[in-house]
Amino acid sequence: MTLYLVSNNMVLEDIVYETDETVEEKRVNRPLSIEGEKAAVKLVKKIDANVIYSSDYASALATAKYYASYRNIPIIINSFLSDAKIGKLGNRNIKMLRFMQERDFDFKFNGGESLNETCSRMNIAIDRILKKNLNKNIVIFTHKRAIMGYLLKYLEQGFNLDDRLILTFNDKVIIDDIDKDIDVIKIELNKGKILGVLNIS
Repeated sequence: MTLYLVSNNMVLEDIVYETDETVEEKRVNRPLSIEGEKAAVKLVKKIDANVIYSSDYASALATAKYYASYRNIPIIINSFLSDAKIGKLGNRNIKMLRFMQERDFDFKFNGGESLNETCSRMNIAIDRILKKNLNKNIVIFTHKRAIMGYLLKYLEQGFNLDDRLILTFNDKVIIDDIDKDIDVIKIELNKGKILGVLNIS
């Protein structure tokens, strides 16, 4: 069976909030940019799945809707597939958090999630999805950090020339912590065992 993990990182940046949304609320509700919508339309032909899952974030659902329409199948929302929780930033920023987490997989801000915790949550969620959908091809619309957390358990870890965490499979970089427009990771499985991993974005 084949599992696709999709993250569309092209979200609307020009947003001003008049009320006091938390960092997490802003991240959950942030819509795709126009470029993100166009990218979501283009990626449908890269995927061959008959089951669709999505996190409950607006950007993931907005990306999933194009594939759901293309294949005429429903989207199953699972909040366990959401992005890693940031926690309380205070006067710190997300870049600093990511830098620290790449070097210590247990590091987190108060109320947030470490990479190890994200790894555990994503593996529990995806294991359940795989068992529920035996011998079906599945696509999960989620988030880059969540994908990184999931793959942490299976891929080789290293650092690129910019000193950012990368995950590799058979000496090929599958995912790094540099923001790309879109990530489509194709995973071949047999009885729950990973046979191959490829970044097809």
